[in-house]
This record gives sequence, C-alpha cells and structure tokens, in this order.
Amino acid sequence: MSYLERHITRRVRDALDDTPVVAINGPRQVGKSTLVSGLSFSGTSRYLSLDDPAIRASARIDPIEFLDRGVDTLVIDEIQLEPGLFRALKLAVDHDRRPGRFLLTGSSRLLAAPDMADSLVGRVETIELAPFTQGELEGRIDRFVDLAFEDGKDVRTRSELRRADYIDRLVTGGFPDAVARTAPRRRRWFTAYLTTALQRAIAHLADIERAAEIPRILALCAARSATELNVTNLTGELSLSRRTVDAYVALLRNLFLVQLIPGWATNVSAKTVRRPKVFLADSGLTAHLLGLSTARLAEPGVEFGPLLESFVVNEIARQSAWSETEPTLWHFRDRGGAEVDVLLEHPDGRIVGIEVKAASMVGPGDFGGLAFLQRRLGSRFHRGLVLYTGPDPQPFGPQLDAVPISSLWRAGS
Repeated sequence: MSYLERHITRRVRDALDDTPVVAINGPRQVGKSTLVSGLSFSGTSRYLSLDDPAIRASARIDPIEFLDRGVDTLVIDEIQLEPGLFRALKLAVDHDRRPGRFLLTGSSRLLAAPDMADSLVGRVETIELAPFTQGELEGRIDRFVDLAFEDGKDVRTRSELRRADYIDRLVTGGFPDAVARTAPRRRRWFTAYLTTALQRAIAHLADIERAAEIPRILALCAARSATELNVTNLTGELSLSRRTVDAYVALLRNLFLVQLIPGWATNVSAKTVRRPKVFLADSGLTAHLLGLSTARLAEPGVEFGPLLESFVVNEIARQSAWSETEPTLWHFRDRGGAEVDVLLEHPDGRIVGIEVKAASMVGPGDFGGLAFLQRRLGSRFHRGLVLYTGPDPQPFGPQLDAVPISSLWRAGS
C-alpha cells in the first residue's frame, strides 16, 4: 500500500522542537520506522537499529561511546532491547539538553521499564503510535473526540455504511500489513505476527516460567473482549497463581497487545464496579484469535456486539493520542444495572458518554445508562451518544443523540 501520513506525526515534530529525547512507542509492525523515515530533521541525523545483533553488542559494551555519533539527531530503533542505554542517555542529555538530540522507538511500553522511568523523567516525551485509524485509511482527519467536547460542534453525520461494511472494517483492523492483504493472506499474517511478537517479547522482556501460557492468556483476553477483567476467573481457568496471571497481563499490556479501560471511580453511585474492561489493541487481531471471519460474522445469530465495541474503543483510543482534548477513557457500571460502555473525561471534568449498539435501529431504552449519568452528573454531563450501525443521526432528548459509527472518523470532515 502507498505511504499514508500518520496523524501523530505533527506531535512528534513538535516534541523534537523542544524536548531532548522523544520516544515513539507502539506494537511491532505498526509503522514506527516508516514514520521516522518520513521525518525531516533540522540537522544531521543517523539511524541505528538494535535489532541488528552487532549494533546491539556495541551498545552494550560501551553505551556512552555508542551515543556519541556527532550528529544532531540520533535515531535508535527498538531501544527496549538494550536497557543499559537509558542511564547513558541521561548522562548525555544532562551534558547537552538541545531539543531533538535522540529519537527512540520501542515495541514495549518504555516507561514501564524502571531504568527508563528513573533515568529520563523530565527529559523525554513519549508518544504512542497505534495501528491505522479509519480516518487515516480514508485520508481524513479524525476529529470526533475533540468535536464531542466543543459547544456548537456537530458530530452527527449521515452514513452509507451498513452492518456488512462495519464487519469488514473491524475484521481487517488497522495494522498496515493486515490492511494491505486479502482475507486469506491476512489470517496468515496475523498468525505469524503473534508468533514472532510473543516469542521475541518473552525472550527479551521477561524471565518467567511457563511462558507457553502467554499465547493462551492472550486468547482468553480476546474471548473476554469488551467485558470486565476478572483475574480470579482467569487464575482458575489457567491453574496459575494470581500473581503470575497479573504478571502475564502486565506483559501483554507493555507489548501494546492488550489494553485495559478502568472503571470510573466516582461518587455518582455508591455501588460503582471498578474492575477494568479488557480489549485487545486491534479489532482485526481480536477477530483472528476468535476465528471470526467476515463470512462468519455475517451469519444470523453470531455475536457481533463485543467485537464492534472493541472496534469503537480502538478508534477512540487511537484518536485520543493526537486530539487537542486528550481525554481520559473509562467505562461505567454499577451494581444496580446502570452501565455505559465508554466515558471520555475532559481535563476540566466534563463527561461524554458513549454506548455502542450493533443494531441498525435504536430506541429510548438504549439510552438508559446515559440518562442515569445525565441525572447524576448535572452540568458535568456534556453529551451522551449511542453509536449504532444505522444510517441516520437521531436526537433522543437534550444532550442525547444516536449517530452512525462512521461519525467517529467522518464528523467534521
């Protein structure tokens, strides 16, 4: 496929203009190296990849000398493979704090590494690059997250997409190599991707026993996608200790394969459930692990809702990374039955609630959780939206609307 501009690129350029170390974090094969290759640096630059064993050995033997390359910007790919560089980076930056000196990329969550967090605090800006959004694939600027919080801005758009179109999009996902392939080849790519990513991660990042269980726990997370993560149930199914399961989930999160959306801790209900919801980082990857093809999902009676919610959450999380708003993502449920799939919390405290429905028609009953929050939150409740597979936006009362799911990437364009 041809080169597609990533919306996060502007944020990378801005960070290089005022920060000594910029780190681009994200899963493998998401396009980090492609993004870097498309940047124009203000001075001289050099690219080094720690995937090369000889280069990695050089970094390990003398990290200080390794960083001294006499260029304005040194790009180091897969920095997590040599943690010893982090302290050398601190020394180099403390000696010379020019902006844009180092551009790092990593396929694990760098700030989860103690060496990184301790050494580079206050010296680094970390930017997450995710798989493509639907807007990036269509050449649009996804503005839904920002528009949802702007007074007078409309996120309601009509859509020609139908259930079958959404199924095709969510089964494809957003990994560049998956998008570029037809369905049979895409399945093989996902299989190879998971094998390689997990094997490399286990070898480089974790000294843990029973590593063969990690692919299984990823599959179990896929099966529980869009539901609350109950670690106790997982420990029973895997016959592992809670401590081990927690460590496995943390590893998968650090690899950007699993994401957890926390339960909203608020006083609107004394019975709030605070367990996180679990999602995989890409709906195509989720569908692959569940064996759900486009044809299978099109069959009558096949469950579609959880995978559609995963698709929507993936889109919102990716879009939030470059939005001006930068909201916090939550979900909400209380033991009385009130539930909202996604809450976006603005830094000023305002809330946008989002429900996801696989149906092509919606009614007042689909707004129950949103109406509950609207009553309890008062002025903090900015807007409630039901995203559904139908074609038309529909009002359902003050601050409450149903909108087509495609509004996520077509609103404002």
